[in-house]
Amino acid sequence: MTRAPLAGVAVVFWLGCGGGRVPAAPPPLRPKPKAAAPKETNPARTDCDPINPDVNPELELPALKYEERSVEESQNLADQGFELLEQAQQRAVPQPERERLVTQAVRRFITALNADPYNVHATYNLAAAYARIKRTQCAVNLLDRLRRLRKLPSQRPKVEEKLDRLFGRGQYSNRLDPDFLDLRSDSRFRDVAKDLQ
Repeated sequence: MTRAPLAGVAVVFWLGCGGGRVPAAPPPLRPKPKAAAPKETNPARTDCDPINPDVNPELELPALKYEERSVEESQNLADQGFELLEQAQQRAVPQPERERLVTQAVRRFITALNADPYNVHATYNLAAAYARIKRTQCAVNLLDRLRRLRKLPSQRPKVEEKLDRLFGRGQYSNRLDPDFLDLRSDSRFRDVAKDLQ
């Protein structure tokens, strides 16, 4: 009696295996293809866009009344930023500390310009900071801003002093500002410099 159930199991097994044929091997296990990395639609910005007031007249400096500006606060922030830039220029400062100091200086200059968009000291030194960190277009945009500030009678003497420093004129005779040395061969800098001289 034990043979009959075993014979039935053997028949079921034989039929389940294809009736004596060896079943086909299953397809190999392959990993699913990796999806292509999505392309960045907004790559990290490394520089500013050029400014063309002929195309975007709203980019011109806004007309502000004196009481709408925070002149004293802006000047204090610009002075703090300048001191940070000076500290970053010392030879003994290690590179990570230098980068931190320049970053803090840039923040101070931007805050100073938010407080008083006409601050020549903040404008020029922010351009110098950007030139140091190779953000050429940002530096050029700020130098072009000096050109527009020079049109304001109250700001003209301050702008001329900064331009003397930039071009090694007057009290800065034969000493070009070292922050802009790398930019001097750039055509964008030369185009703005022609308008500033």
